[in-house]
Amino acid sequence: MSVQPKRSTGRDPRSILAIAAEVLLADPTASLADVAAAAGVGRTTLHHRFPTRHDLLVALAHDSLDQCAEAIDASGLVAIDEGSTPAELRAALRKLVDVLIPLGPRIALLVRQPSLDKEKDLEERLARLDAPVETFCGFAQKAGVLRSDQTVWWQVQSVYALTYLAWEGIAAGRIAPLDATELTLDTFLTGTGAR
Repeated sequence: MSVQPKRSTGRDPRSILAIAAEVLLADPTASLADVAAAAGVGRTTLHHRFPTRHDLLVALAHDSLDQCAEAIDASGLVAIDEGSTPAELRAALRKLVDVLIPLGPRIALLVRQPSLDKEKDLEERLARLDAPVETFCGFAQKAGVLRSDQTVWWQVQSVYALTYLAWEGIAAGRIAPLDATELTLDTFLTGTGAR
């Protein structure tokens, strides 16, 4: 897969990060020069913002976490509480899957870059990102929507893995985009739903 250069003014760091994500997803070994060429900016401009490849990866990871946090907020998960009905819990779960599937490439980048494992601030942000999903799963267990004989950690990681898998299936042309959410929910609830 090749990434075609995009014209950029060099002024929008988020668009450069979006292009960097595409480049690094297509080729995890891509250099800063490869990213600069794809972004349509000079290597000097890119090096000024991100002096090393690792600096770019860290910035990309933070941007990816920002996008995931925005998606979780947009899902309405934080409005769920212990008094939420099973129907409300299922609707919130559907919305969560809907907003996470398009972030598959960003999740892939976070997972596929072992050099990021040593970044403490990223580790802390990941824990904060998981917190509302963990709380949701706990409420869903108490309401009888999710199994209580599984750990909340397992359920959170399962929903993330399945949404990533759905994105990957869409990207490969194996899953129709309109079928992805239902397939993800069905698979998730078959394995983690209360019996």
